[in-house]
Amino acid sequence: MRATYICSNRIITHLIMNMLNRILTSIFCATIAIATVAQTETPDSIEAKELDEVVVEAQNQRTDAKLSTYTPTGKQKSSAQNAIDLLRQLAIPQININLVDNAVTTQTGQNVAIFINYLPASAEEIEGLFTADVRRVEYLDFPTDPRFQGNEHVVNFIMQKYEYGGYTKATVSENFLVGKLSSRASVYSKFAYKRMTYDLYAGASNHNINHSGTSIIGNYNLLNPDGSPMHIKRNELFENSHFKYNQYPVTLRAIYDSDKTQIANTVGFNFDKSPTAETSGSLIYIPGNGNDYSYNRAEPYTSRYLAWQGNYYFILPRNFHLSVTPSMNYGHTNYSYSYATSQPGTSEILNQSKENAFQFKGSVTLYKLITNRQNAFFRAYFGSTSNDVNYYGTSPYANDFSDTYAGATLGYNFATQKWNLNIDAALQWEHNEINSESVTEVYPLINFSAGFSPSQKHSLRAYFHFGANYPGASNKTPNILQQNELMYYTGNPNLGLSRQITFNLSYNWMPSNKFSASAFAQYFGEYNLFVPVYQHYLDGTALLRTYTDDGDYNRTQIGMSFNYKLLGGALQLVASPSISFYRMTGLFDISRSPFICNASATYYLGNFYFQASYQTRNLTVQGNRGVIYKDRDFYQILAGWSRANWNIRVSAMNLFRSDWLCATNILSTPLYSETRFVDGNNFHRRLNLSVTYTFGYGKKVQRGNEVGEQSNASSAIMK
Repeated sequence: MRATYICSNRIITHLIMNMLNRILTSIFCATIAIATVAQTETPDSIEAKELDEVVVEAQNQRTDAKLSTYTPTGKQKSSAQNAIDLLRQLAIPQININLVDNAVTTQTGQNVAIFINYLPASAEEIEGLFTADVRRVEYLDFPTDPRFQGNEHVVNFIMQKYEYGGYTKATVSENFLVGKLSSRASVYSKFAYKRMTYDLYAGASNHNINHSGTSIIGNYNLLNPDGSPMHIKRNELFENSHFKYNQYPVTLRAIYDSDKTQIANTVGFNFDKSPTAETSGSLIYIPGNGNDYSYNRAEPYTSRYLAWQGNYYFILPRNFHLSVTPSMNYGHTNYSYSYATSQPGTSEILNQSKENAFQFKGSVTLYKLITNRQNAFFRAYFGSTSNDVNYYGTSPYANDFSDTYAGATLGYNFATQKWNLNIDAALQWEHNEINSESVTEVYPLINFSAGFSPSQKHSLRAYFHFGANYPGASNKTPNILQQNELMYYTGNPNLGLSRQITFNLSYNWMPSNKFSASAFAQYFGEYNLFVPVYQHYLDGTALLRTYTDDGDYNRTQIGMSFNYKLLGGALQLVASPSISFYRMTGLFDISRSPFICNASATYYLGNFYFQASYQTRNLTVQGNRGVIYKDRDFYQILAGWSRANWNIRVSAMNLFRSDWLCATNILSTPLYSETRFVDGNNFHRRLNLSVTYTFGYGKKVQRGNEVGEQSNASSAIMK
């Protein structure tokens, strides 16, 4: 049996080997035949064609439900002198940059916080940004990242990182045709070694100018000695002025950065002084005795303050993240106000004040990544501002102000590839104390935002905010100070907070690198807001301005923003038209619907760049002042040259405008109305020369995230 089995096995193996040999031989023969046919002169059924050159263009802008990302081109980076300038070159459709003061806001006017590599930066800090190291710029609404510290709207610069080395950047800017001196200079130095980075900033801002003052046409409804009404028109016409002011900030920052830890500490000192702040002019009363008088006003001040800020971020086990942001600052200010007229029977008004201000605030955020689609956070925050103000002279007073707030926020985020939903709710406590009088408020804050993005070319976002506006210390001052011979002013310690609602809807479209657009609509309402009111004082021979809670404020804005590139990106056209509808009720019954538009054209030619910009007149209704504010239209052209580490630019603003008018403020109440004509340099013709030079040292240079001038605590001095 065993022999038979072995024999059968050999026969089967032999048959299988023969079959494999035949199969392999057939495959080999077929391969030879195919190769032979391929080498003959017989053409293929599909004719061979030479392909055209294929150009792959990188996507420089994209949007999704969470954020919009912009990658600046080499031309944009080389022509920009600082971070704000680069934002203007990028023309991000969700933001607006004011041509006059370079303020960065949303298209509807909300503040946009600037961050560099997830660290907060002031306007002075980003002046020294080396734009060549910017990899991309992100715009976010209501970001959940704890490093953004709860800011509602954020621009974040992502910078290229280096291992070690350093650089120094010098910036000089001088204005011509506006006065004897109007200059700003700063030096940034950065040095990085392994995980440590050190920044040093020193700046100087010096000005010696004229033509800055205010003319006031005031209408006073007073009382005669017998109680009958008496109307006086008081024209205070500005004619001459002289202002000198100087600032010298110095700041040092140290940053430790690792894979799971980021620690930054900033210490800054600023000396700010205006030794000369004088205005003079004529004083006319209607009806009057036919005599015109003159007036002189002086408001010199000196301020010194020291500030410290910390930013600590840790990635913890189990997908927890911790962000801690404490800060403190101390400031001392000497402020003097004097006013005198040539009118017989009047005496000089002199109000001198000294203030010591101390502020501490901070927040702690614990962030938890639940899944790849869900995260949540808990934030606790606290702040306290103390102002010790002493008045001397005509109206001597001593006041101690204390504003303290604390709150807790709980938030949740759900995100998919197309959807991003955020909701957070906070309970905030505020305690305001003036001398022995105090007011305590507890109120909720709610934010909800939603984003939908079907592709990287489209995104739709909406957000809702419910909050409150709390009056500042100067609005609640109980002191009575004299402003002129007919007007006194004070605050109201019993002012309450007003409720606020904001609803915003926006659509972003980025079909290609050549074009992007954004359409938006927003409603903002503030209810039971505090406004100025006037009442008879000193038996009706003068008026007293104070504040009260009255009326509602409504603003609806609709607009669009466009960015279009031509000639391969060498020419860029930008426009942002919008219309606003203001409605104010109560004591101030105001309705306005202004149209505004910003537009610019930028052209790049080799190492040269050129830009023309125009900004229409802005009209706003300022709710808490009850004022209709109107400024001027603004236009400028600039030409610059940039190569290697140099950037030299000449700008011309409002070349055909010889007057000095900046803005008009209109106020109307039953007892008092006024029109203020504010003169200054902002809208007068001006030439500007600005130069930046950057040189690096070391093998691998880390640039960006520069440190800058620190901000002071808010002042409680009533002006």
